[in-house]
Amino acid sequence: MPKGGLARRASAIKTLSQNTPSTVLVLDAGNALSGQYVARLSEGEVIVEAMSAMGYDAMGVGTFDTMIGLDALKRRVAQADFGILSANLAWADTGELLLDPYIILERDGLKFGILGLSPQNAALVGPGLLDTAVVTDPTEAAARYVAELRPQVDAVIVLSLLGVPADRVLAETVPGINVIVGGNSGQLMLEPIRVGDTLIVQQGYNGEWMGMLQVTYDAQGVPSDYTEAMITLGPEYPDDPDVAAIKAKWDAVYPQPTLAN
Repeated sequence: MPKGGLARRASAIKTLSQNTPSTVLVLDAGNALSGQYVARLSEGEVIVEAMSAMGYDAMGVGTFDTMIGLDALKRRVAQADFGILSANLAWADTGELLLDPYIILERDGLKFGILGLSPQNAALVGPGLLDTAVVTDPTEAAARYVAELRPQVDAVIVLSLLGVPADRVLAETVPGINVIVGGNSGQLMLEPIRVGDTLIVQQGYNGEWMGMLQVTYDAQGVPSDYTEAMITLGPEYPDDPDVAAIKAKWDAVYPQPTLAN
């Protein structure tokens, strides 16, 4: 049986959240809204509906998210029960951001700042974006908004689609980042990369794996203990019925064509 799938991911998130006594955040670096057949035809609506049902807290924005077009992306932002974030996707003429750069979540008496960074080479090919939007320098954007967030929160988490080499540079260059949840490199990581006091994590591609990072910080905000688990979404995680129903509803709206032999 193939790995992955929205309903299996939902089951894994529910199981892991129920069995974890500490604060749990559910995050995605981005590139989630398009690519698969039904996701593409629904302009990401099936993905946002499913992610909301799974209890996601935030996602970043990459090329596969902008491909649905600006109007559709705005509709997905309005629909989502979680943050869809980019601190460096901006209007070309004014430089103002198209989306919120970050959100602040309060859980169990702690405040978490979640910041999104889009890759500077993102192909803005979606309708309404090619001539109107730009992706600005992600390091400059991170420096600005991490400095803004840091006094307000206990931890800063960056959702990055820059790739692991650029994430290392980001951690070295911008002080105050606790965790970088990365994507785009398609890398399976058995343990976090530590750069100073910043932890960098990433788990694979195509939704076939999830990563679970557990971190303990000391009084100075330095990670004193941390582990990362690479979770393969295999048959040991049965389909969650609620998310399976969402997927079935959208599969009926956009049935995949049958190819003749």
